[in-house]
Amino acid sequence: MMSEKTFHQVAGELLHHEVIVITRQGNFEGKLLSVGNDVIVLESRQMGGRPVKLFIRIEEVVAIYRAERRPPMGPFGFMPMGEEFGESSEKHEIHESN
Repeated sequence: MMSEKTFHQVAGELLHHEVIVITRQGNFEGKLLSVGNDVIVLESRQMGGRPVKLFIRIEEVVAIYRAERRPPMGPFGFMPMGEEFGESSEKHEIHESN
């Protein structure tokens, strides 16, 4: 028979990983720094890139799970141009000049 894990057991497994926390007040994403008796501490990065520590009451948490790794995004939410694209453009320009 499968035993159910407590919130503290699950959160302990997610410690120091990027997680998504869904609460009654909204959703938060960041690195789970600590799990206490009453609160969890999440380090989140805001638009400026500065880390902000969020203290979330455990009684407000609806769900917590590990965030998927996403590829890096550019400033407008698109994939940054890869080196191969830049190289092919340069090669194309060189062939045109010959």
